[in-house]
Amino acid sequence: MLRLVLKIFLAYWIAAGVVIVVSDFEPHRENHHPQLEDALDSSLAMNGSFLADALESGRCSDVKSMLSTQNDALAIAGADGALLCGDTGVAGERALAQAAAKDHKRVTDNHALFQLIATPIAAHNHHYVLLLKSQYVTALQVYGLLPGNTTIAISCVVTLFLAFLVALPIRRLRKAAQEIGAGDLDTRVHWGKASETLHAFRGRDDIAKLVEDFNHMAARLQSLAAAQRMLLRDVSHELRSPLARLSVGLGLARQEAAPAMLVHLDRIEREASRLNDLIGQILALSQLETLQKVEDAEDVSLSKVVVDLMPDVQYEAAQSGCVITADITEDSTVRGNSELLRAAVENIVRNAIAFAPLNGAIHIDTATSMDGDQPLAVVRISDNGPGIPESELKSVLKPFYRVNPMLSGHKAGFGIGLAIANRAAIVHGGTIHIRNRKQGGLNVEICIPISSNEHVSRGVQKIA
Repeated sequence: MLRLVLKIFLAYWIAAGVVIVVSDFEPHRENHHPQLEDALDSSLAMNGSFLADALESGRCSDVKSMLSTQNDALAIAGADGALLCGDTGVAGERALAQAAAKDHKRVTDNHALFQLIATPIAAHNHHYVLLLKSQYVTALQVYGLLPGNTTIAISCVVTLFLAFLVALPIRRLRKAAQEIGAGDLDTRVHWGKASETLHAFRGRDDIAKLVEDFNHMAARLQSLAAAQRMLLRDVSHELRSPLARLSVGLGLARQEAAPAMLVHLDRIEREASRLNDLIGQILALSQLETLQKVEDAEDVSLSKVVVDLMPDVQYEAAQSGCVITADITEDSTVRGNSELLRAAVENIVRNAIAFAPLNGAIHIDTATSMDGDQPLAVVRISDNGPGIPESELKSVLKPFYRVNPMLSGHKAGFGIGLAIANRAAIVHGGTIHIRNRKQGGLNVEICIPISSNEHVSRGVQKIA
């Protein structure tokens, strides 16, 4: 928001500066305050009469010490510009005096640190030109092009008010867009009382209409997302019944089938089991997407979650010809749901098993780290598989996204496991980070905020 405020402020002052330069091209020809102009004319006339009397009575040398100070100076010249009494010491004073005598009006020559004023005067039927060198008092008067302190103060207040009037709604829109992008589709932009009053004055302006359109868009997105989740859930539920009947029919067919048909029945059973797994994952993902935070949260040790999971994933890994090892740190307690956290870790590990090469190695370790002042519990799962193309690292956490097998050597999958893990981490206030390892393979980190700042390391337990 600060950048927007500065842009509006600078735009205003660029425009104001152009106006000031144009209107004050000859800054002191016309004063902005008539009373000051009258006072200046009276003062110059009195000093001119004094100097003319001194000149005509031959007392110029007596008053010469009174005609100048360290910063200012007075002098009197003839109509031809020649100095008659005093000296300002400014180059061009003769030409300025001639111009004032010719035009019969006060003229000004502005310099970096002072100004030279020439004004025609008449005394005892003689015409003279009074010259005044006046040094600027403040930096704001340099070149005479800048406005006064009051003008600057008022314009600053008005500019900042205008900037905040525009910036605050945009900031609310940006924050709401971030929350919707994070999955909170209930987010709407709400006006403050002051903003609502100002933007509603004399009808809804474009910013107010933008906010209304944004809220309408958010409501529409929420409706479409809810409809999509409902469709997936309903279709998945409807498929469960035919699958159950298919399993019963498959069992009966095995009893009556010839030996040559068993291989085909085995294939049907595998595909039915695969479809059943897909339906289960879709239902799990649909349930997770409706959650914004974990209800009935309790203290859960991520270390214990990994320890309890190890026998199951090690058995599954053995069937695929790979080995899983683990280093467990016993200080990673978080607030959440143990089943959801187990599902997150299990899906990532199963993904690593599915894509690990023959005799592959998978390693799990738990640790703690800091994100600013927030301690985090971290579960790392690394493997020596083919990895993921760098361009697709951010996409694999999306539901139903599958990496191109031609690019990565991956086997076919449903593209749901990592999405379930990611959603489980999000509802716990955490994140998942994925990166390729330099030595080959993939490294996946689940980071969950620790429930208490009081965490003490109790060592590492190695599980082979």
